[in-house]
Amino acid sequence: MALLMRVYLNAVFGALGGLLGWLLFGIFGDKQYSSIGQQLLGGALIGGLIGYLVVSVEAIRDRSLLRFCRLASYGVILGALGGAPGNVVGEQVNYQLVQGLLSAPSLRSVGEIFSRGLGWMFLGLAIGLGEGIAARSLGKLSYGTLGGAIGGLVGGALFGLLKELEKGSPGSSHVWGGAMGLVILGACIGGLSALVQAVFQPASVRVLRGWQEGREYPLLKAESSLGRDEAVDIPLFRDMRVEKHHALIQRDGNRFILHNRQAPPDQTRVNDEPVPSHRDLRDGDRIQLGNIVLRFQMRSPSLRHPVPTSP
Repeated sequence: MALLMRVYLNAVFGALGGLLGWLLFGIFGDKQYSSIGQQLLGGALIGGLIGYLVVSVEAIRDRSLLRFCRLASYGVILGALGGAPGNVVGEQVNYQLVQGLLSAPSLRSVGEIFSRGLGWMFLGLAIGLGEGIAARSLGKLSYGTLGGAIGGLVGGALFGLLKELEKGSPGSSHVWGGAMGLVILGACIGGLSALVQAVFQPASVRVLRGWQEGREYPLLKAESSLGRDEAVDIPLFRDMRVEKHHALIQRDGNRFILHNRQAPPDQTRVNDEPVPSHRDLRDGDRIQLGNIVLRFQMRSPSLRHPVPTSP
């Protein structure tokens, strides 16, 4: 359920970003005039809005203003930087190569669908990069970039398909295809980026009791911090018994180790046992920080065997 919710929210916010980007381009750009400048502007607006919402969705869920500002700034900048050239690549490949070399209408249609997918793939790459850079996570950068690229390719191809269907519709205003195509593009980038990250994440912690009950946080970094501070990786708000920088989960190969960062041992427990310094985590362990209870869970069955406790 947590995975489906994450994919769903990313897809919804990505779709909203695509729609808002299309609306803003209608205000500040000219959809009837296809120059390089207009292509750059349209791609930047669309990419920036999709990146703005997809990269910041985690901060929105946490209701953290400072995290939102930081994540959204990465998303809008890198989304715009990826969307602008991506749109130009798609348009130029379509008009200069596809339309110029292919004579059969059916081949031209296929070529346009492919060119749109190729172009918007750059936007997906940029948004995945934005997520990884904002989170300062190599794992999130790698998996987010892969998922974003796949989402951009699939969403861009569907965008091209809708544009082709729109051309064949008599009396069409050539408006709905672009709008719906960008909504689908944003949803594919957001949803597939979250899905690929979830599939490849080695482990996660799920909130069983307390703030954001039911929320699942992936452990994609070598070190993931937990606490009340808005700059930590796993924010645990609304419990004053949780320190601002309470604990750290460190990954060492297949091992995951919980480190107490000078919090009271009685407020840092694993399976109801105090942790004064550090302790190896096993699949299914219950971690209690203050009054908040988390469950540590491994993604891969091959990693779920008990590991020895370090001396």
